[in-house]
Amino acid sequence: MRINGRSVGMCALYVAVGAIVGGLVGVLLRSIDAFAGLAPYLASQTQIFSIAPFTLDLFVFQITLGFAFTPNLMAGLGMVLGFVAFRKF
Repeated sequence: MRINGRSVGMCALYVAVGAIVGGLVGVLLRSIDAFAGLAPYLASQTQIFSIAPFTLDLFVFQITLGFAFTPNLMAGLGMVLGFVAFRKF
């Protein structure tokens, strides 16, 4: 599947990188005194989706897998900006 001639995988990469950078910016805002009143709203995480960790024993080795999607507001903004950057560039 393609979006504007580019693959969906590339779009997912842009959105994921935007979420990671936005999440990091949200965490960094907590340490800046000028954003002390606003930082709790920008950096508070909300759990949206979670799969509890489980162990798969294959006798030769064990794998433990789990997943949790807990973005903050800045990560959401980063996802939107990542999608906009994908569309523009």
